[in-house]
Amino acid sequence: MKVTLIGTGGGIISENRTYPAYLINDDILIDCGEGSTQKLIKLGVIDKIRVICFSHLHNDHFMGIFSLLWYYWIKGRSKPIKVIGPPTMKSTIEQILELANTPRDMGAFELNFLELENSNDIQEMKIEDNYLIKAVKVEHGFPAYAYSVECEGLKVTYSGDTRPNGRIEKLAQSSDLFICEATFPDKFEKIAHKYHHCTPSDAAKIAKTSHSEKLILVHISPIFTDFIKEMKKSAEKIFQKDVIIGKDLEILKF
Repeated sequence: MKVTLIGTGGGIISENRTYPAYLINDDILIDCGEGSTQKLIKLGVIDKIRVICFSHLHNDHFMGIFSLLWYYWIKGRSKPIKVIGPPTMKSTIEQILELANTPRDMGAFELNFLELENSNDIQEMKIEDNYLIKAVKVEHGFPAYAYSVECEGLKVTYSGDTRPNGRIEKLAQSSDLFICEATFPDKFEKIAHKYHHCTPSDAAKIAKTSHSEKLILVHISPIFTDFIKEMKKSAEKIFQKDVIIGKDLEILKF
């Protein structure tokens, strides 16, 4: 299994980090923040994408879809794309495409939308014969979801944006790789939880209780660059396994 960290920033873009996007085995893209299209081209995998999953509809997590769709349109893509995400996703994307004066006959490829239910239950989606995608609602102030992807006995879980909750722990059980947001350092825990985000210690506790094997901290804000080493140490103290501060274009194989 291969996981490529396309974008590991959060909130605001920096010179080293673009908005969230995570690529599984070159063909499943989870979140598509601004800057994703260029990086997918650079990696030579842009034409392999067949599924896009959105955690939620905040600007930093989904606005990159529009440059990606325009790329496919101009390049003459014909293969369909399945798009999975929160309720209202389809109408939101269609409205923005219309506001951008997108031609109505844009491309020969189909967008097959699958909107998740506004439910606390884990939802499962089988993608052909090789992938099982699961999603569960998390706590981010409005509909937002975490995802896991299982393939050939391996499992990757992505938190999306959320404050700590039992549903993400359940979804992440026995993950080989747990990708978790850590927007605020530990000293800003109250602010993090107020705005429905995690700290490194929160991420580490979820990784530990879910018996995950490896933890990657993402959604890193340039505001807290000086806290990076401290954030890693905070997580390691609790998780006591491999903790990585995610970097754009980093590739993990396992």
